[in-house]
Amino acid sequence: NAEWYVQDTWKITRRLTLDYGMRFAWIQPQYESTGLASGFRPENYNPAQAVRLYYPGTDANGNSVAVDRATGQTLGSFAVGRVVPNSGNFLNGVVIGGENGVSKYLMRDRGIHYGPRFGLAFDVLGNQTLVIRTGGGIFYDRYQGNRAFAMTNNPPNAVPAQVNYGLVSELNSGVALAAVPSLRSFDVGGEVPTVYNYQFGIQYKLPFELVLDTSYVGSLSRHLQAQVNLNAIPYGTRFKPENASVTNRDFLRPYMGFGDITYYKADASANYNSLQVTVNRRMASRLFFGLSYTWSKALTTASGDGDFQRIDENNRKANYGLADFHRAHNLAVNWVYEIPVFAGSNAVVKHTLGGWQLSGVFQYQTGQPDNISFSIPGINNENLTGSFTEGARIRLIGDPTAGFTKDPYHQLNPSAFLPPTAGSAENPLAQIGMEAPNRYFIRPGINTWTLSLQKAFSIKERASLQFRIDAFNVFNHTQFSDIQRTANYANLQSTTPSNLPTFDAARNLWVNPTGFGAVTAVRDPRIVQLMTRFQF
Repeated sequence: NAEWYVQDTWKITRRLTLDYGMRFAWIQPQYESTGLASGFRPENYNPAQAVRLYYPGTDANGNSVAVDRATGQTLGSFAVGRVVPNSGNFLNGVVIGGENGVSKYLMRDRGIHYGPRFGLAFDVLGNQTLVIRTGGGIFYDRYQGNRAFAMTNNPPNAVPAQVNYGLVSELNSGVALAAVPSLRSFDVGGEVPTVYNYQFGIQYKLPFELVLDTSYVGSLSRHLQAQVNLNAIPYGTRFKPENASVTNRDFLRPYMGFGDITYYKADASANYNSLQVTVNRRMASRLFFGLSYTWSKALTTASGDGDFQRIDENNRKANYGLADFHRAHNLAVNWVYEIPVFAGSNAVVKHTLGGWQLSGVFQYQTGQPDNISFSIPGINNENLTGSFTEGARIRLIGDPTAGFTKDPYHQLNPSAFLPPTAGSAENPLAQIGMEAPNRYFIRPGINTWTLSLQKAFSIKERASLQFRIDAFNVFNHTQFSDIQRTANYANLQSTTPSNLPTFDAARNLWVNPTGFGAVTAVRDPRIVQLMTRFQF
């Protein structure tokens, strides 16, 4: 990046101050400097120039073979799905960086980005006991370098080929059959991740040396990195009568001659809104105290950098929801207290009992949003959505935590879920993977105390002995961190998961103790550590 900025502070009055400026950023795209990178452009793809593939067939003796439907040539069945040599343009739709008018970046260089900044501080009463602060700005980032690195794995730099039943000594381009290549490509727009931050806060000086800071803090994130499979099998494809017997997904792809085409986009978005409260007490009368509480909500269409998006127009409807880093409530309390010694104590008591310091942290945080998954023997994506590549979600019909107890074997309500509704030739879009929202279940949170007790004993002027004891999760509070979130069903008509934890016949031992809804992970129990240090 090449970045520079200008800024200014204007003290308009003794009580009002403005900060403002502009940051400039030229975020040059990364590229492969020797011309080995290439990408796929849908507008350059010509179906008439697509390579042919070998299809399954039978010979005169009824043996399974691979057939080139255009010429009738046959090979062994191992060649089914492979590319027929010299049958079309193997680089159909592929462009090479820096050639034929294509940018070496394989995307647009957006030039200079402008990031204005603004801040205001207003002393309402003029005595610094009540202060209002507000501000905002636009911030930019570059996408990760792995995007550019991946472009060197595309044809023509890399061509997948495979030989069956051959010898290493016989390997040459004449006997190897090319498999359909998978591709990676950029959205040519070249947008970079952009965040609009803003906040408004009030600081107020309270009695007992306390300072209260209450703020609204928010942000809008745009052009976040996501990806979509351009060559996915469209929903409902397998339900069409002419495709019912097709088992090789490469015969059903929109761009014949290629496998998955991972298309890196910059169209994911997110927003964050929060109430943030802090109360602090500077060290006075032997006590330091701090409290921080955040009530927030983070919503997004892609929680991670490069999350896959839907292939149809329902992406936002299906994926917009709580981010996996959303935490509704986050409370942290910390303190340091110097334990006093009673007045009039003799030197021995003061030396032994004086100088001890007690400190601690209490943390409470709600859990991580997540999804509930499913498994059905013999049932795959193509049976549910009619697509080999695009899956379904479990059907949510109730409250997943209804009847929630502290029982570690029953953390989920199994009656809140059913297997997905499968599509059919008559109703191919009866189920398109949206029978549940995204990340609607909240995993267990954190509730823990940490305490420390320490003292330094002075031995002589340049030597001291320090003693400290720390206790993490001091009250040994059991804290679950994850549960089994996959429901196994016997078939599509099942109403109850088959992997529920149950008692044995004598009701003494649990059967499948890690089944659906059971705790599978816990956080650390109480941990105590002692430390002694001689300093000289």
